[in-house]
Amino acid sequence: MIEKDYDIIVRIFEEYRSLYKVLLNKVEDIGNETVLWSNSYLELYPYQYELNQLPKPKIYINEPICKEGIIVNRLKNNELYYSYRAENKGWGSSFIINEVEKKICLRFLNNDDDEMVLSQVYCVLYKGSVIEKVIYYTRDNDIGEETFRTDRYLYNDNKTIQTIIRDGFFEEKINVLHTRTFRFEYVNGDVLIYSKQLKKNLKVVEDLLYTSRKAKKK
Repeated sequence: MIEKDYDIIVRIFEEYRSLYKVLLNKVEDIGNETVLWSNSYLELYPYQYELNQLPKPKIYINEPICKEGIIVNRLKNNELYYSYRAENKGWGSSFIINEVEKKICLRFLNNDDDEMVLSQVYCVLYKGSVIEKVIYYTRDNDIGEETFRTDRYLYNDNKTIQTIIRDGFFEEKINVLHTRTFRFEYVNGDVLIYSKQLKKNLKVVEDLLYTSRKAKKK
């Protein structure tokens, strides 16, 4: 299962790794778009930031005067298709490709030779109307490192997320991550996410990772 997910994401990486200019030409021809500004990249899927313990992106109503740390997001028919760092596209440019039951995000960065190279890939796979898994991959050819992560989704009878199981490796294949399980609870309209994993003391511990705003007030 994990090996199959790794093969899927590496094939995507290899397919698009040299296509920055092709992808850029395509997005430059799109008209009648909506532009949003934010202080980080927009979510590709629900709870992306909560699962990775990062703050939610802040959306600006008007274009910020100061471009430091600002992301420009371009949408067509409410679908994000291109985003980049306002200060310098070489610091991070993302192309989002929506296919049948699949969403791919390709993030390009400048390398040491000032070339735009593919650095990160997200692949969100759907089964019908729900996410089946999210696969993440990053490669740095300058230092010879790669990181891989796959999140597999399980659902309740009403198609709400029950569990997400995360596996992968960090920087090298030998650095296998301990399986991490995210468990969802729904209480009076609130969402609680628990994280269970093996800690350094070799004990499996479950911690409360996230609560919705209403749950925090209790």
